[in-house]
Amino acid sequence: MSQLDIISEFPIKKHTAYFNNASYTPMSTSAIAAINEALKSYATSGPSDDYYKGLRDGANSGRAKLATMINVERDGVVFTESATQSINLVANGLNLQKDESIVTRGGASEHPSNYLPWRYYCNRKGVKIEDLDTDDFGIPDLSVLDSVLKQTKARLVVLSHVTYNLGTIMPASEVSKIAHERNALFFLDASQSVGNIRVDAKEIGCDFLAGTAAKWLCGPLGLGFFYVTQEALESLQPLNFGPNACTYTPDGKFEELKTPQRLQEGFRNWTFIYGLEAALDLWNDYGLEMIRKKNLELADMIIEKINSMPKRFDFLGTSQDNLRTSIVPVAANDFKSGELVMKLAKKGIVIAEREIREKKILRISPHFYNDVDEVGRVLEALAES
Repeated sequence: MSQLDIISEFPIKKHTAYFNNASYTPMSTSAIAAINEALKSYATSGPSDDYYKGLRDGANSGRAKLATMINVERDGVVFTESATQSINLVANGLNLQKDESIVTRGGASEHPSNYLPWRYYCNRKGVKIEDLDTDDFGIPDLSVLDSVLKQTKARLVVLSHVTYNLGTIMPASEVSKIAHERNALFFLDASQSVGNIRVDAKEIGCDFLAGTAAKWLCGPLGLGFFYVTQEALESLQPLNFGPNACTYTPDGKFEELKTPQRLQEGFRNWTFIYGLEAALDLWNDYGLEMIRKKNLELADMIIEKINSMPKRFDFLGTSQDNLRTSIVPVAANDFKSGELVMKLAKKGIVIAEREIREKKILRISPHFYNDVDEVGRVLEALAES
C-alpha cells in the first residue's frame, strides 16, 4: 500500500499526528464507505423482514474474516457493543458460588474495563478476587499463579493479552495451561492485541476472548466481539435473552440455541460489522508481518530519542521484542504528563496520559498508517517541551 493510499484511507494524517491508537484508531475511509453503503441500501431497499434477514446474514462474511484472524470457528464469535460488554457476559453470566474465586493481575495493573466488572459482580455474589503481584512490566509470577490456583477454589483466571499502559505481551499460553491444569477457566482480554500482534485463540487455549473493533483494527467505535468455546459455553448463562437466542413457537414455548449465538439475543448494529469487514480487508492487504514490523520500527525511533534525554524522560517498557508492542510508556520527569498531553494537542499531536499503579505517565502508541515524519513531529515537540 502506497503512502498516497494510506493518506486516502486515513485523512486525519493531513492535519494531525495521531499516536493514541491504543485508545481508539481513526476509522479507515473504506470502513466508513462500507457502513454508508449498507445504510443507504437499507434506506432505499428496506426495511422489510426479507431485507433485514439479508442484511443480518451478510454480516457473517465479516464474522468469518474475524474468526479466521483469531483462528476460531465462525459461529464461536458473537458481536457486542464493546469489549466491556463482552467482559460482562462472563463476569455476570458465570455461575460463581460464594466459596469460589477468580484470579486477576489486580486493579493496579489491569485495565479498568477488565477489572471493575469482575470486582462488581464478585462483590454482589460474595466471591473472592485473588489479585496477583506483577513485576515492573506487568507480568505475574506464574509459580505464584499456580500456588493460588492450587490453594483456592478459583473458577477463572482473567488476563489482558497486552497491557494497556506498558504494552507488554503477557504469557497467555502459559497462563492458560496452568489454569486448565488446576481446573479453572481462562478469560483473555485481547483488546490491545487483535490487529496489533498475532492472536491464535486455539493455540493460546483461552475459553473466552473479548475484543474491540475500534483499536488496532481501525474499525467502528461501538462494536465489540466475544469468543467462547463450545465447552465453556455450558458454564455461561446469557446476560440477556430474546428471540434470536432461541427457537420458539407462537404459544411461547422456546428452546435455547446450543451455539454461542444464544448470547446474541436481539438486533445488532449489522452495518458496523460491514465496516469492520472492510477494515479487516485493509488489514489483510497490508499484512500482520508488515504491520508488526512497521509498528516496532516507529516505536524504536521514539524509544531511541527518549533514551537520549534521560534527565527529562524515561522509557518504562521492556526492550525484548517478543514481549513488547508499539505502545511506548514514558515517564515525564520535569512536568506533569497531563499538561504535556494538552500542550502537544494544541500542536496537532495526539498522545495519551495513562498510569502505572499510582504514577501518571505518557503513552505513545504508533500504528502502521503513521510515518517517520509524524514521529519526528512528536519527538521535536517533546524535545522543545
